[in-house]
Amino acid sequence: MKPLKFSYFQLTFGQQEAYLHPEKTYERLKRCGYDAIEITPPKGRYGLGVKMEDYLETHKKLKADYGLKVSCINECWGEEWDPFSPTYKTLTEPKTADLAVSETKSSTDFAAELGAPFVTVAVAIHDDITADNVAECTAIAVDALRRMAEYAKSKDIRLVFEATNHLEMGKFVNTALNHKRVIELTDRDNIGIQLDWFHANFEELNPYEAVMDAHPLLWHMHFRDSNSLTPGYGTVDFKAVLRAVKRIGYDGYCTIESAPMVPDSDTAAKDGIDYLKLLERIVDYQLSPEYPNGYAVKL
Repeated sequence: MKPLKFSYFQLTFGQQEAYLHPEKTYERLKRCGYDAIEITPPKGRYGLGVKMEDYLETHKKLKADYGLKVSCINECWGEEWDPFSPTYKTLTEPKTADLAVSETKSSTDFAAELGAPFVTVAVAIHDDITADNVAECTAIAVDALRRMAEYAKSKDIRLVFEATNHLEMGKFVNTALNHKRVIELTDRDNIGIQLDWFHANFEELNPYEAVMDAHPLLWHMHFRDSNSLTPGYGTVDFKAVLRAVKRIGYDGYCTIESAPMVPDSDTAAKDGIDYLKLLERIVDYQLSPEYPNGYAVKL
């Protein structure tokens, strides 16, 4: 079976490292055996004053120096996603949907320059959605996603729409099937699904079914455990996840996201990939013709 590809979301190592000392992240990921890095461009006060063009050149050099690819550009972090920020944006309100589209376009440009295949988008917090206005909110979100997708297509970039849990983000498009329906409404072929296993743990019936529900639009995944720690430190059934993605022939990245870093950044990064690689080895064997007795069928 095709081996999985592993990435790490760099911003979970903290803003200081992500924006002021990104070389620390590249060194750590290379040492731990990762294939790629997921990046969030510096925007607003969350970017610590780093200029986008300087940050882009820094990552171009680092990815070449360390031989890592860029798995995804994450548009879902930063000042615009902070509900207490004056520039807060969500896809379900006209006054902020335009800002969401504009910011996603800038992240799409960033992705194209770095050779990243995906940009992550999400609805963001939307506590004001009710049964009375859900149709209107859906129409606003669909229109925004269409505009994002059209621009991304011009740059040969695909969008991955992250499913989020209702406790943090509100009761709107929380499951893989919800997201698939919204994507169908956009009528765009460059929008897929990003499952985040922390969020999915709240919303999905079980991990195996979630993967099957997202297929064939499952293009990217965040591996974060039930307690938001690195995989293996919580209760998500990641063996079921890997069995499902192996069965569907998933060829996207498995991006580890851990917040906070427990017990520390190096341990979280190493334990996460080591745990998932162990499960992958077990699952590959379980799905092979030799399982369970270890003897191959011979004539």
